[in-house]
Amino acid sequence: MNQAQRLAPAVLRIGLSLVFLWFSLNQFFFVNDFVNLIPEWLVSASGMSPAVFVIGNAFLEFVLGMFLILGIHVRFSAFILSVHLVGIAFSLGYGALMIRDLGLAIATFSVFLQGADAWCVQKKE
Repeated sequence: MNQAQRLAPAVLRIGLSLVFLWFSLNQFFFVNDFVNLIPEWLVSASGMSPAVFVIGNAFLEFVLGMFLILGIHVRFSAFILSVHLVGIAFSLGYGALMIRDLGLAIATFSVFLQGADAWCVQKKE
């Protein structure tokens, strides 16, 4: 295996974690920009405001994104985030955002399949 092949899993893991962290921080600071993406059925069924879901989602993506970037609990984090993204993708309905999120979900699932790479804190323990 050459150097590029050894780096590929870490590059994918870190790149995806940056996406999750970027969205997380934007959801924390610009809650109102995301409330319209919360499905109405979820708000009705739970009785909670869309803002609560945005903040909860931001927290989830921040914590799991940090796990991914640090290489801690990689499989767990990647699995939860990939399933989470599939749910988001299908809640959006067919369109460009759905396809983008589905692609990110598949990439995140590949991190789950790979598990910890050579650059993970978890791997070095």
